[in-house]
Amino acid sequence: MQASSSTEVPTIDASAEAVASDLGVLMKHMFRTTNREIFSAVEEAGITFTQVKCLGILDEAAAPIAIGALSETLGLSVPAISRAVDGLVQRGEVKRTEDARDRRSKLLTLTAKGRRTFERFAALRFAGLKRFVAGMSDEEREALATGLRPLARRLSP
Repeated sequence: MQASSSTEVPTIDASAEAVASDLGVLMKHMFRTTNREIFSAVEEAGITFTQVKCLGILDEAAAPIAIGALSETLGLSVPAISRAVDGLVQRGEVKRTEDARDRRSKLLTLTAKGRRTFERFAALRFAGLKRFVAGMSDEEREALATGLRPLARRLSP
């Protein structure tokens, strides 16, 4: 028998189940190692996680969003979203205006204050990702970059 070469490439299970499982391990680690900072920042800001989700959707929106559309996007009831938005409007994080096409409908946009609030949470999440990547070996970082780059390009707006 021949000795195994150290340059032999291991076989990788690329099935959807195996990749999803590995991705789940990575996501669980990332959430576990950065949630404390995120939770503290949310508590310090005095807002709820539903409100953070609202800020995130509004941050990505190219145009004002109706409360009903925000409710549908987040999978929460209109009354729950209305309560969350009321608090954000009172805090000056979100602007609510009447829809000129349907006066019964309200349109939501993020204010500059709301954008800063959301960007603070996003920066904390990014800092956690950066710490994780910085702790990788060059080989691990290169492998991750090789796999992620085409996905990031496809998912980027």
